[in-house]
Amino acid sequence: METVIEAVNIKKSYNGLKVLKQVSIKLEKGEVVAIAGPNGCGKTTFLKILSGIENPDSGKLYVRGKISLIPQDNLLFPWFNVRKNISLGLKFKGVKKEIQESKVKEISEKLGITSYLKEYPLRLSGGTAKKVAIARALVLDPDILLLDEPFAGLDIESVATLKNSILMLKKSGISMIIVSHQLDELIEMADRIYFFSHRPATVKRAVDVGGLSLAEGKKLVSALLEGEGMWN
Repeated sequence: METVIEAVNIKKSYNGLKVLKQVSIKLEKGEVVAIAGPNGCGKTTFLKILSGIENPDSGKLYVRGKISLIPQDNLLFPWFNVRKNISLGLKFKGVKKEIQESKVKEISEKLGITSYLKEYPLRLSGGTAKKVAIARALVLDPDILLLDEPFAGLDIESVATLKNSILMLKKSGISMIIVSHQLDELIEMADRIYFFSHRPATVKRAVDVGGLSLAEGKKLVSALLEGEGMWN
């Protein structure tokens, strides 16, 4: 398989506070890799480093392909409707209007949000708003998506529909790294889960869950993490 991201011994501190300590992960083309761990352990910081928003203090980072980061706060512009939010990046790149419209239509249909194109962000459910944020990234044709807590604050139905959308994207061949506390969803979506330790974070465990049922995955993860206080 082709490696699209490899991070080796990534370290990061802020004002003397160590956040990441020798974090190493790998993402192959077409894979979904998940990152889980305690609150405040540095998962979001790590995604920012992978996307180029932050620089590591040390370590090696290999990236092959174009990355889009979808933050936990969707950062949709409330004064633009859904159509304009999705096409904004294309507009900034100078893409012709007819091509903008074609790509917005294609991605909106894929994510099932065509009926919301004239709505404004404040009128959307959390799940729909997240799909709009994903659509805004997808129209720019990224090779790799980084999703930070995509299920945070969503109800059960929204979690289910968003999970199905992510699985659909996986089938299309997009490589993804997902940070989440939703362990069941991660087991169902991911090929591998990296469990971070408390801050300063390192990889405590890497568990292959690809191809396992939810029950099998939960049993495997529970057995490996039992007694380690991962979720405390």
